[in-house]
Amino acid sequence: MESWEKIFQTKEWGKYPPEELIRFIARNYYRAPDRKAVKILDVGCGTGAASWFIAREGFTVYGIDGSPTAIALLKKRFKKEKLKGDFRVGDFIQLGFNDNFFDAIVDISSIQHNRPDKQTIIFDEIFRVLFVPRSWYVNFLV
Repeated sequence: MESWEKIFQTKEWGKYPPEELIRFIARNYYRAPDRKAVKILDVGCGTGAASWFIAREGFTVYGIDGSPTAIALLKKRFKKEKLKGDFRVGDFIQLGFNDNFFDAIVDISSIQHNRPDKQTIIFDEIFRVLFVPRSWYVNFLV
């Protein structure tokens, strides 16, 4: 986490989301009758490129990152643009949200920067807080 803290303190980057995220959100959530009811977690949110897009599209966004500098920059951007979001400094191993809390969880190249043994723990934690209807499991297993 120290190396990311140094990057966020010295470089301005991560202002706009990748096209793949935009397509994912559009394909899966644009038809939601109430976008504010859709809760999306941005894991490794950094300075908030994905979170910014998600909030501007009217969804409820949460973010977690290990860098206090990144979270401070993200909060500053949201305040300036009058956007809402819940952002916190923390470790992906313990997200601090209730079971089945999120409708979607996005990650733009953060989990891959963890050791494989930690990735397993992170994915277990992600699936704990992700709401996945039973019908999805049934369809997935068939």
